[in-house]
Amino acid sequence: MSEYHVSCGMFGIYAGTVKKNGTEWKDKTRVTDEAIEAVRDWLLSEAQFNNRTFGGYTWTTKDGKTVTLRVSIEDKEQTE
Repeated sequence: MSEYHVSCGMFGIYAGTVKKNGTEWKDKTRVTDEAIEAVRDWLLSEAQFNNRTFGGYTWTTKDGKTVTLRVSIEDKEQTE
């Protein structure tokens, strides 16, 4: 059975299976929009579960920098 993998490339985010060597795609599909929407929905559900109007995730890069992805939940503006 092939290993399923998700990765980014120059033109988007891809999901698919990789060859046994683990470095080459066997087949892949561009899933950029779906991946971003899934992350958004996960951050939203985590924020709502904790009764917050914001949420996020933080990573440390190999060179020690911090990357933070944030989501904020705002009420829809009322139009007159």
